[in-house]
Amino acid sequence: METRNEFKLGLALSGGGFRSALFHVGMLARLAELDLLRKVDVISSVSGGSIIAAYYYLKVKALLEKAPAEGQKPPGREAYIRIVAEIETDFLAAVQNNMMLRTFLDPVKNARMLATEFSNTERLAELLTEYFYQPIPQQKGTGAKQNRIPLKNIPIRPLAANLCPETRVPFLIINATSLNTGNLWQFTSVSVGEQQTEHARRDRDDPIGFLKKFRIDDDRLTIEQRKILYNITLGQAVAASCCVPGIFEPLQIRNLYKAGGKPLTVRLVDGGLVDNQGLASLFVENCTHIICSDASDILKPENHPSAQFLNVALRANDILMDRIRSKSLNELFKFDSKRHALFGQGDHATRNHIFPADSEKIVRALTRIRTDLDSFSDREADTLMYYGYQLSRRVMENNGFELARDSMPATRNWRFLAIRDRFLNNDERRKDLLHHLEVGSRQMFKVFLLKKAMPYVILLPIPVIITLLTLYLIIKISPMVFWGLLLCFALVLTYTQNQRILKLMDNVAVLRKIKHRILKTLISLRLPEPFSYIMALASWIQLTIFDRLFLRYGRVRKTSSESGSRRPQR
Repeated sequence: METRNEFKLGLALSGGGFRSALFHVGMLARLAELDLLRKVDVISSVSGGSIIAAYYYLKVKALLEKAPAEGQKPPGREAYIRIVAEIETDFLAAVQNNMMLRTFLDPVKNARMLATEFSNTERLAELLTEYFYQPIPQQKGTGAKQNRIPLKNIPIRPLAANLCPETRVPFLIINATSLNTGNLWQFTSVSVGEQQTEHARRDRDDPIGFLKKFRIDDDRLTIEQRKILYNITLGQAVAASCCVPGIFEPLQIRNLYKAGGKPLTVRLVDGGLVDNQGLASLFVENCTHIICSDASDILKPENHPSAQFLNVALRANDILMDRIRSKSLNELFKFDSKRHALFGQGDHATRNHIFPADSEKIVRALTRIRTDLDSFSDREADTLMYYGYQLSRRVMENNGFELARDSMPATRNWRFLAIRDRFLNNDERRKDLLHHLEVGSRQMFKVFLLKKAMPYVILLPIPVIITLLTLYLIIKISPMVFWGLLLCFALVLTYTQNQRILKLMDNVAVLRKIKHRILKTLISLRLPEPFSYIMALASWIQLTIFDRLFLRYGRVRKTSSESGSRRPQR
């Protein structure tokens, strides 16, 4: 095995929403057992991988900056196993708060998002901080307040008593994509900006060129640049990395750069557009050994692809993303087989060893689970963690990754391993689990596809109430007045929400000023327009009723014969 100074270990966590993040948790569990987490020098993450990467990074920060008890040894393998054990339950609890729906739960925030000063990506950054990062105990303080953890405050400053020759301090790289240039954009604790890679070469005549990387502590920065960099938060970095085009608005960084003597607005989106595995940054860092956890989407064959315009566009995008993935992995495969390890959901060679029966169907269901940021049930999460753990275990055993060669794996009875005895080894329960996983591929109305009566029972009174309310209003205020008011409401709603009308208003300076002034006045008075309340009400109903039902039906229950600690109720 190589000495301490002869290797540099990089860990790449791919994109893929919460699906990938939960898969990565299982992988982290195995690396903790192998005592490899302590040896990681660089963590590079994309999209959903960035959510768990930042979460794990803050856990390590808290561990290495905490003053040890008198006579206590530096944190070793067991300390990192405990970190992942905490993540196993706490991270899932945060996931089940449903970031997607909570984005639209506050009518005042909705009104701000309808204005141009605040985007749903900024809102996501606040929620990620509130539900994932702020609850982690921070030593020495990260300035975490009002849902903000400044990026400049997250470097790990370990106490000497917490370090030993085998322990390294990880460096976190959160990857996004610059819409301005199409280049890889990096957020780190010490710098912000574009990173040139082997796959990104720019001509000298490019009018914009590379947006150079700024060190946050650079004394040559102007006061305005320093203020901008100091205000960038960890939540914003992760949200930018997760910013799927068409779903989330680009994260904007204004006035940090100039083009042609004029201030430039940088717009950042999902890092997966350049590299969805996070490998490019590890190549730049000259890592000698790389572990890649790849839970990204895999191109599925279609015997009869749709000819509809939208479906063709989506299919074309999938093909392009698959080509980007192949290019990144080909660079990884240039490493010696003992110097890299790849854990991919599409691995066919090991699935029969991981799942005792129906392995093909289960793996297919797992690779088709949605990649958004809504709630994941216990069954979905535990199966993804189980797959990530067992897959990484098999790969490590088979390819002989040399940094793990001298490790004596410490095993732990991880909570997610119970999925095997409760479901996978029982034919009837396995079929029930498989159906639940297959339903998990749907973006909406999942609970109605679980073959349960309760969602329909709850939904049934709604049309009855609407009908009775309509009849009451018609009788009470006369049909002509009722239909007139309804028509006026529909026209106002159409006018205020029609995208073409809104675009026209934004293009006319006078109308734009009037629109912004009205919105700011309403926001200051906490009187958002009606559509904001409609969005909030719909999100609240879905979150408190149907989302909770989906999580309830997806619980993993303990039987009376099973021992061990009971998972706390959320």
